[in-house]
Amino acid sequence: MRFALTNDFLPYGPNFRRGAEYLRQALGRVGIQVNIRAQDFPTYIRRVYTERDFDFANAWLGNSFDPTVGVQRLFWSRNFRKGVPFSNGAHYANAQVDQWLEQAAIAADPDRRVELFRRFQHQVVQDLPHLDLVAQRNVTVVHTRVQDATTGVTGLRASFGAAWLATA
Repeated sequence: MRFALTNDFLPYGPNFRRGAEYLRQALGRVGIQVNIRAQDFPTYIRRVYTERDFDFANAWLGNSFDPTVGVQRLFWSRNFRKGVPFSNGAHYANAQVDQWLEQAAIAADPDRRVELFRRFQHQVVQDLPHLDLVAQRNVTVVHTRVQDATTGVTGLRASFGAAWLATA
């Protein structure tokens, strides 16, 4: 064994435990012992976002409908807020990344925003405060009679106010 780490998995059901077990198995192949720590949701939140008592955590973090809303919170150094769940839990700080995120948040030109987020992504991949292992693709399955069930970027998290049933 080269060294040991503790993995805290998000207690949102059995898939996160399975992910932790997979990581233990995969990292074990290269000599890294992974001890899995299971806990209830409040304990997980306190341990990761308040006490910072973790080696690495696997979690699901949604990007939302816009990177400024869903992604910036995870990497912006001004969002290192002790006790605030789903903030910058890694305590990542990079002044250049902060600048790109702040510029993208107010940029009116879509091409400029794309360029700023491209730079941000490239730098974060280099610094590696976060490692994406799974990209979940969300789909909506409805009966053929259900119309306009998902009409925007928020998908099923939006209102069904525009949904209607076609006649048979």
